[in-house]
Amino acid sequence: MPEPEKIVKARLHHGSNSLDLTIPSEIVTNLKINPGDVFRLVAKSDRDKLVLQYERVYAGKRMQD
Repeated sequence: MPEPEKIVKARLHHGSNSLDLTIPSEIVTNLKINPGDVFRLVAKSDRDKLVLQYERVYAGKRMQD
């Protein structure tokens, strides 16, 4: 299966210094990502390139279809 590719924008998380990245609905649906899922984040930086890699480590309750 080819990896889906989308462009997302970082947005300020109100009341903190963290940022939110939105997972597009097509990817949420196709990969069955649900509220409550927990992900491990690995951030890799090499000069001008930044790669954020997410791995689901816990799947929460499945949303109703």
